[in-house]
Amino acid sequence: MTTPKRHLHEPGHVSVIIHGADEETVTAFARALAVCHNVTDPSSPWRVPGQPGVHVQVYGHTDPGEESDPVTCCAAVPEDCQWRLPS
Repeated sequence: MTTPKRHLHEPGHVSVIIHGADEETVTAFARALAVCHNVTDPSSPWRVPGQPGVHVQVYGHTDPGEESDPVTCCAAVPEDCQWRLPS
């Protein structure tokens, strides 16, 4: 999935900013999304001065993409991922 900003005016394309307490959490969550959905890998984490937490950004599309089968998706999520669904 590659959705540069210039495509955001097209139907079905989105930009999502994930905000969390630390870089490890937001990056892991964004990568878990990318494994099972038509979503890019996360941007480099950034902080906003004077505000708590850290952000990453992903781009996505409403088309299911290549990994649309839930069984295949769940199997692709690393075992140590805290958002992995129980088998």
